[in-house]
Amino acid sequence: MLPKSLIKPMVSAMAIATCVTTGHMLFNAAIANAESLPGITFRWRGREGFNELSHVIDLSSAPNQWGRYRFQMSARDLKVAASQFTINIPDHFDGEFDKDKIEVRICSKAASFVSRAKCKAVPLDEATVDMAARQISIYPAAPVPAGTNVELVFSNVKNPRSPGMYQFNGLVEVPGDVPLLRMVGSWIISIDQG
Repeated sequence: MLPKSLIKPMVSAMAIATCVTTGHMLFNAAIANAESLPGITFRWRGREGFNELSHVIDLSSAPNQWGRYRFQMSARDLKVAASQFTINIPDHFDGEFDKDKIEVRICSKAASFVSRAKCKAVPLDEATVDMAARQISIYPAAPVPAGTNVELVFSNVKNPRSPGMYQFNGLVEVPGDVPLLRMVGSWIISIDQG
């Protein structure tokens, strides 16, 4: 049996050790969880000329699952008319896009966290997915006017096998004699650990 004079300091020492160990474990868990959160894009911000565009991933953002990507261009972003939308696919993105499940929607207003935009699909001449060239090309039947809120919707998307952040670049072709692609901005999507 321990003397009473030693019990109190030992209990205090064990309580402190328990608090420190628990705090350390909670801190490590919080860091691991924060690294998997979507929407943390500080890595790309601050670059001159970089324009981050809004997006929504419906259904699932877990690896190797099916999702729906809604890439948005606000009226402020779409400064020129568009006869073609081109999306550059990152080299390390090993997911799949279904060319038969691509839509271009014209929206009455930009979507926000509190309200969803009212959108209407426009007819397409063609949509192609070229994984070798790492590019998606979408051709609306008629050019989309400048200053329009647009949503590019990709349904039936197979998410990549690995979690991480993927930067898709959005370009538009301006109607006219000389076809010229212009950069609109980038969507940075996050695939969670699941």
